[in-house]
Amino acid sequence: MIRQTKRFRLITLCEIGVILSLLWYGNAWAAESPLALVRRTTEQAVTVLQNPSLKDRPQERADKFWQITLPIFDTQEIAKRCLGPQWNEITEEQRQEFVQLFIEMVKRSYQSTLEHHTTDARLSFDEERTDGDFAEVDTRILAPSQEKPLSVNYRLHRVGDTWLIYDVVAENVSLVRNYRNQFDRILKDSSYEGLVQALKKKLKDQNV
Repeated sequence: MIRQTKRFRLITLCEIGVILSLLWYGNAWAAESPLALVRRTTEQAVTVLQNPSLKDRPQERADKFWQITLPIFDTQEIAKRCLGPQWNEITEEQRQEFVQLFIEMVKRSYQSTLEHHTTDARLSFDEERTDGDFAEVDTRILAPSQEKPLSVNYRLHRVGDTWLIYDVVAENVSLVRNYRNQFDRILKDSSYEGLVQALKKKLKDQNV
């Protein structure tokens, strides 16, 4: 009886180990790939932009657009990369404030683009490349007014069980690099507090 009990316990533990392994790998397989994530989010966002009922309600349309798209962006990582070494010199409270200012600035910058979105643009999702916890997704956007497609490259990294975008490169122009250059110029002649005030002033002027 003792031997049978021990044998039963060993088999049970092995079976549990197998089940846990299957669950682990099953979750990994079920996780959305970078390409699938970009494709799904883009298609959902385009559906909102093409919704005729929102045509005369630009602010509501923009709000719905950002509700769909922002969750797949690592906004803190993007803000951190844009700010550069100065990020390590500020407090957690200042970091949170900067992230919020940065997000609002980006949203305002793309407001006009959203308002003039064309429903005839064609989207192409070309390729996905992964290297450990990092990935890139190549896409193309072709609008009727363009002679050739606009190339857009999404750069992602794995955060926990999901992929998040930390940079977008359109026609070889990096969003992070672009803002980093702008912030560096301000920081060179001012300070972090001066940069924050410049961002607040820009947002205030856009409200006028």
